[in-house]
Amino acid sequence: MEETPGSNLFYLSENGFLIINALLGITIIIGILLALSFFRKNLTGKKLMLFGAELIFLGLIFNAIVDYKVRYPSLSFLTILLGAIISVIGLLSKD
Repeated sequence: MEETPGSNLFYLSENGFLIINALLGITIIIGILLALSFFRKNLTGKKLMLFGAELIFLGLIFNAIVDYKVRYPSLSFLTILLGAIISVIGLLSKD
């Protein structure tokens, strides 16, 4: 495979991968905290179930990427579990 002059822009170092992981984790945690604290009155059961489904889908993406399997083997399981718990909470909530 030939290297083009712009292909080195898409290389990701190990430190870059760790920084992206930290930012992704912080974003997910802040999003959950904001959704459950400030936007509590706007959350319905359907929105919670959709949010849980998005977390399940994100867990499947984490499971498909090899770097996440090697470095963080339980991340996909925890994300899918959190998505399932939030979906069940949305299913049981009274609208």
